[in-house]
Amino acid sequence: MKRLIAILLIMTIATNFAQEQAQDTVLQNEQKMQWFKDAKLGIFIHWGLYSVNGIDESWSFYNGYISHENYLKQTKGFTAKKYDPQAWADLIKRSGAKYSVITAKHHEGFALWDTKFGDFNAVKGSAAKKDVLTPFVSELRKNNLKVGIYYSLPDWSYHDYTHFTRDSIRYKISDEPKRWNKFLNYYQGQLKELSDNYNPDLYWFDGDWEHNSEEWEVHQVRQMLFDKNPNTILNSRLREQGDYATPEQGMPITRPKNKFWELCLTMNDSWGFQKNDHNYKTTDQIIGIFADVIGNGGNMLLDIGPKGDGSIRRSRWPYWKVWDDGPTSTKRQSMEPDPDSQRTFLRTYYFIQRREHSLFVC
Repeated sequence: MKRLIAILLIMTIATNFAQEQAQDTVLQNEQKMQWFKDAKLGIFIHWGLYSVNGIDESWSFYNGYISHENYLKQTKGFTAKKYDPQAWADLIKRSGAKYSVITAKHHEGFALWDTKFGDFNAVKGSAAKKDVLTPFVSELRKNNLKVGIYYSLPDWSYHDYTHFTRDSIRYKISDEPKRWNKFLNYYQGQLKELSDNYNPDLYWFDGDWEHNSEEWEVHQVRQMLFDKNPNTILNSRLREQGDYATPEQGMPITRPKNKFWELCLTMNDSWGFQKNDHNYKTTDQIIGIFADVIGNGGNMLLDIGPKGDGSIRRSRWPYWKVWDDGPTSTKRQSMEPDPDSQRTFLRTYYFIQRREHSLFVC
């Protein structure tokens, strides 16, 4: 009998301890996600080789609209000669956004920073011949804006990655496991660089559909990033092993199950710069979507696409403020809005106030 009582006592203590640990984990996660929950608005930046000719980012060669060889010729036009990271950060802050996410590397594998893993980057492999990620991150920090890094898990240009185009696969992991391990070292090495050099507040992964969790070594990647910064936030595109959901291009029919979520949205039909895409959403459309998102507890990540020279087309900039009293002006003439762009975006004077159970837009 005494033995039974002792066993029951031990089991009770263990259960209580497990429950306390679970409660602590939930509390820690709530604290980690607080800034994200409060942010409401972020700015997404798609900038890469595709910005030169104004074509679909990475997908253009993957889907066969252009050859891979011709796609890579855009490195000669990626000059970043008009790139002004201070102006970018200033305008993001003026917009009322609290964080920004930039495509450090899209699916084609072109890196914006001076990575030690290969030469396919802005420093060694483009006309810019400079690191364009570091100065932008620095300016975000100076403006007290949270730093988000977009990183594509696939790398369709890397010779030891499995997939190349829609109709071409280089190899199967089961046939060449050593080759796959070489790629794992490559992509995880790049992630460690991003972690060590920039310590992002948020990682925005993409492309996880091409392999399963075990093949990507998701657990190992998560642990590596959390070892550096336990408070960093991961989106869900790491085989659903992230902190928040990421629907895109339209308000979900039903609210995402995840307590934390973010709608990423283009202003026209394109993520990157495309000179012929003038199909911009109206002021009312963007305000309506934004109101729906906030009313359902989410954030909106609104996208812009700079050109290959680093300039931002006027009609691509969300020239408005969310928590302030409407549009503001800037001393930088090259980025001032004209009447046409003002008709496109949120030039309307408005306040948005979030309450526990209500949303007011006026």
